[in-house]
Amino acid sequence: MEVAYLLPGQERCVPFAAGKNGQRRVEYSYRTQHGELFSCVCRNVEEARTLCEDWMARRERY
Repeated sequence: MEVAYLLPGQERCVPFAAGKNGQRRVEYSYRTQHGELFSCVCRNVEEARTLCEDWMARRERY
């Protein structure tokens, strides 16, 4: 996944199979309006967005 091409405010979600049993995962990336990059691997998009929102809320405090 090319996260370098994410513009500010863009998100990208790429599904893939992980592990021996092929569990479904998503690689999620989001670039903030200030250019900071958040990236994670989760079970689904909703979980990834929740983690991203929590990360952004923590960033706003500091």
